[in-house]
Amino acid sequence: MIDTQAKVVTKTINLLENYNAITGVITGPVGALPIQTPVSPNGKNMVTANTLTATITVVDPVTDTVVAMLPCDPGCHGVQYGAKRGGGYYAYVSSKFSNSLIVVDPDPNNDGNPADAAIVGRILLTAAARTASDDTVTGNRGMGGQGLLTIPVVYNGWVQNLPQTWKDLLTPAQRNPIQ
Repeated sequence: MIDTQAKVVTKTINLLENYNAITGVITGPVGALPIQTPVSPNGKNMVTANTLTATITVVDPVTDTVVAMLPCDPGCHGVQYGAKRGGGYYAYVSSKFSNSLIVVDPDPNNDGNPADAAIVGRILLTAAARTASDDTVTGNRGMGGQGLLTIPVVYNGWVQNLPQTWKDLLTPAQRNPIQ
């Protein structure tokens, strides 16, 4: 059955609020052409991949404001959260035109305030000469979704059904992210 009820916007977050389109002056965090905007499993931050501006923006969902901006590679595209050892989460950001994955810690000091979000690592996504490949790229290099799947899946409803060996690697808060 198709839901025919009208959808209602409850909140608009202006990712270009700090950008002057006439002068080009940027006075704070900006993002344009957001592709993915997942909220962390515990609901404490939202990390967005912005393709047009090659930026990663971080939103505080309590205030619904953009609180941080980090650089991203060209074609900034996909975001997925994964568990951080010892508690909290990392946001993994992929790009369509880069061979690296950016690792963002949206709350490095675990104070619940995502304004101090930081890039804490990069993972090179190139294959070694011995890596098996199904074919060679013949056209449109760099095109594609570049999504990713973090293991274990740490979102509410999934994390509770993990095998016990995976659960044992998570903190109690990560095993029950919405409390």
